[in-house]
Amino acid sequence: MLGFAETLGGTIASFIVPAAGGLLIISVAAKYLNAKYLAAFAIGLYLWFFSDTIGDANLLGANEGFSGGVFHAALWIAFAIGLTLMLTLDRDLFTPGPDGMKLGFAVPVLVAVAVGIHGFGEGAALSATAVTTPSTSLVDAFGGLSAGTAFVLHKALEPMMVGAAYWIYAKDHAKDVSGRIKDLSILVLAFTLPGIVGGATAYYIVQAYPSVDFTYVFALGLGTSIYAAARLARGMFEGPRTSGTDSTKMALMMLLGFTCLYLAALLHS
Repeated sequence: MLGFAETLGGTIASFIVPAAGGLLIISVAAKYLNAKYLAAFAIGLYLWFFSDTIGDANLLGANEGFSGGVFHAALWIAFAIGLTLMLTLDRDLFTPGPDGMKLGFAVPVLVAVAVGIHGFGEGAALSATAVTTPSTSLVDAFGGLSAGTAFVLHKALEPMMVGAAYWIYAKDHAKDVSGRIKDLSILVLAFTLPGIVGGATAYYIVQAYPSVDFTYVFALGLGTSIYAAARLARGMFEGPRTSGTDSTKMALMMLLGFTCLYLAALLHS
């Protein structure tokens, strides 16, 4: 069994460092790309993110048909709670025009939370492995270098959805470099905190209750993440089309985002 300090330190590093890097990369890209292309890239990321997360949520029990019973119902309820919660927090989601943009910096913060909640389950899974493994190496315990690299890449790519939302909805929120750093730091924290909390709490929960099931957290995170997709999809269609090739460019950006997470997933196989 790995120690708590080592496990928590590894969890914090594997969440925060890649997330900060991902937000920095998308922020640099925002200087050269129209916001609608950032949104398209982020939607591509989301398409793989959704398929990955619904798999972690055991397809909400759909693979068991109507024989899932209470377990099946609980997964669906967790999903419904997540979806309803996020849309309730942003009541102006589908308001057309400037009124729908008035939440400003709150939008990327909500997107960070919406996408980050599934990280609680990931952090919990890391701690569960640390508690049950006979290995004394973090890398070996979590599947080796390839699996570890895949995880880090996911934690760098996923917050790019948050960064895209920031440059779509809150690009004028910060007035200088220090303000921009503060904004991005808040987004990193909002995205990574669920995973860190999940890792810290699950380390002891798993020792007391080895059979504890965190699938419900992934179902909740699947529901909350739909808020991110809705906000990002809106960004794809804001403003006039500048050329006849806009749709093609957005399709290519979506494909690029999807492929990035797809390739990262291949490392984990």
